[in-house]
Amino acid sequence: MRRSTKFILTALLVIAIAAIYFLYPELLGFITASELNPVFSAQPIPFAQQEDIHFFEEGWILCGSPSRFYQWNQAEISPPLMRDDLDAENGEVNIVASSENYIVTDTNRIYNTQTVPFNLVYENNDFIIEGIKEYEDYLILLVKEKENAPMHPCILVKGSDFLISFDGIGDANYISVDGHGDELSLLTLSLNSPVPITRVFHFKNRNELYGVLSLENEFYYNIYRLKDKIILVGIKDILCYNVEGDLQWSVPHESEGIYEVLSIDGGLLFYFPEKSQIDDVDGNVLEIDDKGYSIKAFPKYLSNLGVYKSGYLALESRRSLVFLSRQGKVIRKQVLDKPADLVKFHDSKEDYLFIRTEDGILQLYTSEKQEEDKK
Repeated sequence: MRRSTKFILTALLVIAIAAIYFLYPELLGFITASELNPVFSAQPIPFAQQEDIHFFEEGWILCGSPSRFYQWNQAEISPPLMRDDLDAENGEVNIVASSENYIVTDTNRIYNTQTVPFNLVYENNDFIIEGIKEYEDYLILLVKEKENAPMHPCILVKGSDFLISFDGIGDANYISVDGHGDELSLLTLSLNSPVPITRVFHFKNRNELYGVLSLENEFYYNIYRLKDKIILVGIKDILCYNVEGDLQWSVPHESEGIYEVLSIDGGLLFYFPEKSQIDDVDGNVLEIDDKGYSIKAFPKYLSNLGVYKSGYLALESRRSLVFLSRQGKVIRKQVLDKPADLVKFHDSKEDYLFIRTEDGILQLYTSEKQEEDKK
């Protein structure tokens, strides 16, 4: 009897594990993952509110003035630039903008950080580079002629040192831009008419204008480009248009601009931390793809939501890390040693979490225990 009972229990356990593996694979990685441990450096590493973090193969950078460079073991190093490039930076690198694989310095020089030393790909002293967006074959640079001048986007094809402008938009003011493949959509606002006009200019082959969407007396402050659709974000609504200019759907959110957005699986995820319903449907997450949208319920009041392993990671009440499944279910939580306001990680080093504490110190967490903990 005991042997039969033991066999049944073992069989049930095997079935349960198999069900988790095949039906909920995202849970397995989190359940088997070990607790993350704080790694303390010899000297505390300051991490100011206005600074950001940029990762490269051999370490990471705290982007500020001056920017500071570190190996993965938290040892500070000299900027990994060629001697001529370091001289051009006057011996001190001040990063003003970055994307996944590029940094922009206050000398209007752009470096590719995929190799060490970093490779200079562009420089220009005729204008100021304020921002950068990275796509597969090109970069979009946000530039202005001088301080306090309006900003406008230009295209820098990878491997080229020639900037391409967006022609055909007249005196429209730049608001936002996004691309998918070699097609781009540029969101602008025109004020030289009786009522403000929002215009979206569609480009193919990066800068060949092929369509314009005009919306009178409506204001949108962000745009996202999917394959053949655009997503416009307004103060109260999120709208979807196809590139022919037909409205596909509209969803009210009334979040007063309090939301986070992620790129997921060729689509988008909007998280509204303070909402309980979207368009009279219970939930606070709007998932969007080319086919439409769906609404899901995630825990409220999270921040720093990010795609992590096979699910999501976020901060809760500045005191805990929260690990979520793809459906938004809490899998586990971990209380932090100190309150935090930022969490960052890199896809190639998912077991390293970079936390900025509320008192402005960088705290590294890893699944590896420190030597003193192993004694």
